[in-house]
Amino acid sequence: MPQPEVYVPPEVTCDIGQFPNVRIEEAAGLFATDVYPAMVSGQSQCVSCHSPAANRRFTVTSDATETFYQVRGAGFFADDQGSVLARLINPDERVRMPQGAPAFSDATVQAVAKVGCMIKSFEASGGPAADEQFPPELLLPYSGQAISSYDNPFLNYVQLKSKVKSIFNDDWVRTGADQFERNIGLFGGVNFTTHFVEARVATPDFLLGMDSLAPDVCGAAATAGTGPFTGLTLTTPIVDVPAQATTTVQIESLTPSPATGAGNASTNPAGYFCYTNCTFATPYNLVAPGTYRVTVRGKPTLDAEMGAPQVRVQIGAAAGPSALTFSNPAAYEDKSVDVVVTATGMSSVSVNFFNDGSSPSGGDRNLYFDSITVLGPLGAGTGTTRADGAKQKLSSLYQRMVYRPPNTAELTSTYELLKDLSGLGTQGSAWSGVCEALMRHPDFLFTMPPEVEKLTTAAAKDPLRLVALTQRTLGRPPTAAEFTALGTNGFPAMIDQVFASPDFRKYYFNRIQLRIESQGTPESDEPARLWTYVTLNGRNFEEVLTAEYTVDEQFVQQPRPAEHGKTGLLTARGYLNNKPGLPHYNFPARVLSGFMGSVFEVPPEVFDQRGTATATSTVDPQSVCFSCHQLLTPLAHQRLKWTDDGTYLATSAIDDSDRELVPNYPYKGVGLEAFTTKAVKKEPFVRRMINTQVRLMMGRELRAQTDERVLYKHLWDTTFANGGDMRAVLKAMAASPNFQGAP
Repeated sequence: MPQPEVYVPPEVTCDIGQFPNVRIEEAAGLFATDVYPAMVSGQSQCVSCHSPAANRRFTVTSDATETFYQVRGAGFFADDQGSVLARLINPDERVRMPQGAPAFSDATVQAVAKVGCMIKSFEASGGPAADEQFPPELLLPYSGQAISSYDNPFLNYVQLKSKVKSIFNDDWVRTGADQFERNIGLFGGVNFTTHFVEARVATPDFLLGMDSLAPDVCGAAATAGTGPFTGLTLTTPIVDVPAQATTTVQIESLTPSPATGAGNASTNPAGYFCYTNCTFATPYNLVAPGTYRVTVRGKPTLDAEMGAPQVRVQIGAAAGPSALTFSNPAAYEDKSVDVVVTATGMSSVSVNFFNDGSSPSGGDRNLYFDSITVLGPLGAGTGTTRADGAKQKLSSLYQRMVYRPPNTAELTSTYELLKDLSGLGTQGSAWSGVCEALMRHPDFLFTMPPEVEKLTTAAAKDPLRLVALTQRTLGRPPTAAEFTALGTNGFPAMIDQVFASPDFRKYYFNRIQLRIESQGTPESDEPARLWTYVTLNGRNFEEVLTAEYTVDEQFVQQPRPAEHGKTGLLTARGYLNNKPGLPHYNFPARVLSGFMGSVFEVPPEVFDQRGTATATSTVDPQSVCFSCHQLLTPLAHQRLKWTDDGTYLATSAIDDSDRELVPNYPYKGVGLEAFTTKAVKKEPFVRRMINTQVRLMMGRELRAQTDERVLYKHLWDTTFANGGDMRAVLKAMAASPNFQGAP
């Protein structure tokens, strides 16, 4: 049976003396011409498994230069067993890349070795480390597909509560029960007692919660004349009385009831001669409630004993207050009666003649009908006074609830809604219904009112930009004083004013509680207090991981024992707790993913080995575990002096160094201070810190790899120009077109 061919790698050596004064751009050029083509074409291409969408540490993008810098930044050109070169020439086919495909050609492998040697020479001569500078590949223009995702986040639970309190002065407590708390699950909120994970996107449940919230707060406000209805009289008529109109119907055009046996058509005089009971009805459109005058033209035949004939008039279900009596047999005469109606729309006008028999002497009384005329509604008509008044109130509601006036189309449609609702119930309930509709308006529910995208001037946009700024940084809408200051000072000046607000600390702290997954106790809040203190006091962002102090519940800096060293929140009991170390690796995984942006995946083949793996085996370069555990395992050892509940082992003889488990471990040294003091210099840490501020401002991660490269560079420069002050980054973000929308 033939034996499988044994792979024999080519000879590769590195003499950095061959590349004096080499520039990093030269290494990038060689990679682009001699290495990258093999990664994206042929049987052995890498891109099939290592595309950006795969979330691997080793990523092959659509651009050769960009790929080079990303691979270098991730450490894959380092001289170790996890490098690209080491994986390409490994004799074990289970480890060698590309897996399940032919090995790279000798020429390509030698080109990889040469690129790595050039990089080694560059760094040996003082060139900056790849992961301690702004990624050069992100200085290249983005050439990928346009990003079409909608960036505008929905209100979160805290923002919704604050908005309802601000607009309605209503905390939604009913009969002693906090209805927000009762519905917190529907709104995706966090209270750090029963709910700990915030919904990241709007859900159908959120709208179900609005179905309970909106009718309750709107109904209460409309009834009491409070909140957005303050100063608005809701009982004033909303529909104008139309100008009165006259409609005349000739009787001969109508069919009497009964159709036969009640009389006959009359030509002299023209009309209809009723000699027994008969009724005439004609359709009629009631354009508005009010009084309608019905005039019947008729001529009687009289009987001395029975008296003059009478006619009853009715409009729909409303009857005239008295009968019409006809007493002149010599000529037609007009008799009128006023009928009050409350309905609108199609109805009918009917006149009824009742012939109640004959007199004892044999006489009779009858009636000739000629016409029916309707005049109404009575009154001169009020033009548009009532409608204009209602629309002014609607404009006030818009201004108070979505912080802008309605456009013409909105005002027209909302007025029609108000009229329709008033026809279904009381006028107060109609106004409440309009309020409910506005609480479901996108400008109410999104943190940046979407209407800002349609506006063309700064004067129109700025109030809505201020709404977004305060909702996203203070957790509430602007106050009346802040709107006034905006009108006086302009939006740029408001950025400083907003970040000086005492509400910023409260809301920022809440966001950081979520970021570090606090349990809401004073102990678990300690890391969030430290982070918030660093940001609010203009301290360098590095102190989040390197501070030698702590922050108490009054947000006052306090000293802490020397064993903590420069470890910031990483050795706070509230952070260590619930993040077990060896053998679970939870702590290093959470630190490296949370602060260094590392992504760790456990494929099935690794999962199967976890039961028998040891700390030593995970850092065996031949192991499939190595790609992740070259970071996880050394960091887990550096944390060994701290127990899972956050206690320091002062008398322990445990070695908490990285133990040289991985020759090229980037955070070498003893204890967590060795990790933190090196980690804060790395670009991934800087990016994660900037990203935290971007998430606060935009509700999403910074798209540093794609269309927001320029923004990332701007925020990077802002960070270092201001000594690591994260509030300066927040202000720069607020002033950016990315936050404010199109100019």
